[in-house]
Amino acid sequence: MSYKKHPPKAPACRTGRDQPRAGKLQKQRLSEKILLQLADCVDFGFSYRTQKMFGITGKDIRDLIRTGEKDFRDSIIDLKKEKFIERKKNYDGSVVISLTDRGRLRALNIRFTRLGNKKEKWDGRWRMVAYDIPDAYKKGRNALRYRARMAGFYELQESLFLYPYDCEKEMCDFIRLFKLEKYVRFALLESIDNEGQLKKHFRLNLD
Repeated sequence: MSYKKHPPKAPACRTGRDQPRAGKLQKQRLSEKILLQLADCVDFGFSYRTQKMFGITGKDIRDLIRTGEKDFRDSIIDLKKEKFIERKKNYDGSVVISLTDRGRLRALNIRFTRLGNKKEKWDGRWRMVAYDIPDAYKKGRNALRYRARMAGFYELQESLFLYPYDCEKEMCDFIRLFKLEKYVRFALLESIDNEGQLKKHFRLNLD
């Protein structure tokens, strides 16, 4: 009995359908970068001139625009549609772009997600977040607990979380956004009695 030899299968090639996906992902990353840079601005915003893109405040924003002016403009339009930013034109032709509260929350969500993937050398200190938030601020309390868990904080007690890496800016920005300054405390701890358990939980160097 003879068998027909089949030619080897050709390696799978990327189809044209992969290109839109890659473009969409690249566009999403650019939008996230814009949101994060806006969140780092003093007033959660920046300005530019509509004709030649002059007057940009902040080197990182200028670098984002240089990656592609059209892509930058398209991302601004999309972010405005999602109500993440506000765009206002001044009499001198400049345009002011600033984060809305929705946009600030979106930027914080991105940051807290990145905290969950943070890998860096531990400085030997613990970040502690403790709170006693009344029911009148229940929404903020639930949001704080949700984002602490999202970022991988260790829940020592119901209203006390620990984390080994720097997260002060993310936490303070969140506290200000939800107006929880009176009810949340942030502290740096040099040591804690169950440190061995915490190191094991966060897979830190046990030396």
